[in-house]
Amino acid sequence: MANENEILKRVRETVGLGMTRSADFEVLSQAIKDRTNENLGVNTLKRLFGFKTERVVPRLSTMDVIAQYLGCENYESLIKELGEDADISIFTPIDSLEVQDLERGTQVRISYEPNRVFFLTYIGDFNFIVNEVEGSHNIRKGDLLTITQLAVGHRFVVAHVIRDNVDLGAYESAKYKGLKSVEIIY
Repeated sequence: MANENEILKRVRETVGLGMTRSADFEVLSQAIKDRTNENLGVNTLKRLFGFKTERVVPRLSTMDVIAQYLGCENYESLIKELGEDADISIFTPIDSLEVQDLERGTQVRISYEPNRVFFLTYIGDFNFIVNEVEGSHNIRKGDLLTITQLAVGHRFVVAHVIRDNVDLGAYESAKYKGLKSVEIIY
């Protein structure tokens, strides 16, 4: 994530995960509970990291728990520790698509560098059919892709690529700059 906020960076480092999959937020929620004896829900953490599209300001009590997880007494002491020059703005807007919330038939366009564009149709159970491809020889029109998360600034991770009824395995791309865009086509 470009210009990543220092607090979120420290949380990633402390938990030892990239916070790119839904399962990462479950692990983080439990790690916070184990260390602080406080509960922060998975959805709260997803909003904090920009994986939920609702734009809400986190409560001070949430930020106090995050600060405690990072070894500080409270949010105010964490801010003092980070210093004046630290980027502490909580929301770096990223576009993210919760695949499990999509309706069958939803059309999605994703892109990443260098000049890769995919037009996909959601068919249910985290599966997409590739309708059109620009700039890629690895993924082809007609491929069935199993995808659990699509988020701008994060890698394009496909759990399974199925072509002509043959599972070709996993596929990962956009490793350096992440996805450039994720759009629902109406």
